[in-house]
Amino acid sequence: MRYVSVYILAFASLLALAMHDPLFAEVEVGAAVKPDACIGDDTKLGVSRVVEIDTEGGVDVGGEKAGAKQFLNDGEVVLTFDDGPMKSVTGPILKALADQCTKATFFMVGQMALANPEMVKEVAAAGHTVGSHTWSHKNIHVISLAKAQQEIEAAISTVSKAKGTPVAPLFRFPYLNSTKQTEAYLRSRNIGAVWIDVDSKDYRTRSAKVVEQNILSQLAKQKKGIILMHDIHAWTAAQLPDLLKELHDRGYKVVQFVPKGQIETIASYDAAAEKALAAKAAAKAANPMVSRSIVWPMSSIPGTDLAAVSPTGTRLRAGSRYKRVATKPTIVDGVADDSAPVKIPVSKYKKTAKPKDETSSWGLFN
Repeated sequence: MRYVSVYILAFASLLALAMHDPLFAEVEVGAAVKPDACIGDDTKLGVSRVVEIDTEGGVDVGGEKAGAKQFLNDGEVVLTFDDGPMKSVTGPILKALADQCTKATFFMVGQMALANPEMVKEVAAAGHTVGSHTWSHKNIHVISLAKAQQEIEAAISTVSKAKGTPVAPLFRFPYLNSTKQTEAYLRSRNIGAVWIDVDSKDYRTRSAKVVEQNILSQLAKQKKGIILMHDIHAWTAAQLPDLLKELHDRGYKVVQFVPKGQIETIASYDAAAEKALAAKAAAKAANPMVSRSIVWPMSSIPGTDLAAVSPTGTRLRAGSRYKRVATKPTIVDGVADDSAPVKIPVSKYKKTAKPKDETSSWGLFN
């Protein structure tokens, strides 16, 4: 009788769990992502788990954010890339990931998606998770809530329209800076904020080896984590094959985050994004050189007269974040500290005069 009671209690517990809607659940690898021919090959890094995250009501994921949900076990990592896409960098990154049969999350900037819509589709087609990272990489902490909402929504709609389907309701704050108001806004939109545990610091060096060393040294201490990289730096792409091999050889497992639900885009922003993408396509058809234009994440500031992408393929000045890199990084606590920054020539990204046709500019979203 005693054993029967135990079985009844166990069954009741299982029933209660089944009725409860969990914050996350594991799904079969290959079910939520595009399967690859080399899945199951132990010589490849692969994907060990796919975690489905319920963003209903908003959720903080990973990092040191108070109250954030932690989904990783020791030895597990999540690969994430911010600020792209950029064909010359995102392309090689996709190849490196495919070579190891593994998946990542790309937090895309709206301007960059507008400049590189084909790459947005390519990332999605490869089975990676596509989230958003604001329209122009503006520091949310220093702008009004209204502008922050525009930054968030313009990116969601533009990346979604470029992708062909809605982006994941997963978001990363530029510079990892948020406010209580913007966090509340994300919750009202059922969007999850994904934080980081391991910072590659690839924006502070041009050395592929240093980027790899930064990541591996932090992982050695933390044993697990969400890794931050940027798919706008050639050295980040250059180090990725070696990094993925090292992760495999050291026994790390890759976890992919996928959303449980779908984001609801806002019609007015969708319409503006469609107009911008149509203008970009028309400009490219008229002048193939337009496709070579580069739109840096910090190039256009909401409220200014700078267009994100002009019909003539105007190149804009690179943001200051990308001007300073280290020539001789030093190691502090096992992590590269770039204490001697120098400037990279950015003359080819000179700011230009306001173009006459702003059909693809930030103004569409105001």
